[in-house]
Amino acid sequence: MPTDIVDRLLWQDAQQMLGRHAEPADDGNCVWCGWRWPCAPRRLAQRADIASRRPWREAWTVRHDLNSIRAMRGPDDRRHPTPNRGYFN
Repeated sequence: MPTDIVDRLLWQDAQQMLGRHAEPADDGNCVWCGWRWPCAPRRLAQRADIASRRPWREAWTVRHDLNSIRAMRGPDDRRHPTPNRGYFN
């Protein structure tokens, strides 16, 4: 762990997310979540990495954002698009 880290837990969370959302696939989307590269989780993890080295007020805000995005689901091959489209009779 780098010596300039103020918030170790935030830094560890950022490193974990950066590892998951590491690169784009051949189609230009994130290999982990399938969103367009660079995906929102990747950008947030980069912010968290920077904030983990800053005063606690900045780390606190990014930690809240990081916890909010964890609730989001990525693409799932087992889920199919909803058949509820168009007019209902």
